Amino acid sequence: MTEKQRPKKDDVYWKVLSSTIELDLRKGHQKWTLSELSRSSKVTRSLIYYYFGRSKIGILEEAIKIIGEELVGLNSDRFHLWEKGLFLESLQQARSFHEKAPYISAFVMANVRANNPMGDQLRKIEKKFLEKIRQFFPHLSQDQVIAIYTIYWGAVFCPLGNENSLMYVIDSLKKYF
Repeated sequence: MTEKQRPKKDDVYWKVLSSTIELDLRKGHQKWTLSELSRSSKVTRSLIYYYFGRSKIGILEEAIKIIGEELVGLNSDRFHLWEKGLFLESLQQARSFHEKAPYISAFVMANVRANNPMGDQLRKIEKKFLEKIRQFFPHLSQDQVIAIYTIYWGAVFCPLGNENSLMYVIDSLKKYF
């Protein structure tokens, strides 16, 4: 296999994570096999093992970690964007992540209140995101923090959102909060 034919790590990573989320959502929590994941993602099992190991729960935990880092921006790069007031750019990055893993919104909604380790991890991410909002908007009431949280999720997951509508969301948030 030539260098050009070899799949890039990033491509493999996103194919596997997106397929993991879709399979877990469609079949139920861990009711899928690594062979099914390989077929769905079009990534060989050996490559899945290489990047993620052989544990389905390990792959799901990686997916949930990425939800925190990429979807709600719990990483240093996204914190820096917020510090600079670049909320639109941060929101666009979250939407880009959602495009790479289109089943993520349904996955989050199906699991965030589940009484299992995945639900626990998602609620921790939710709590950290609310803390992030409070950190950047310390003057807001709890209801206002939750309002921003709600608007954020809608802006990330809404398929009709475009740059103009997202700018309006950000401008409205700046005006009212």
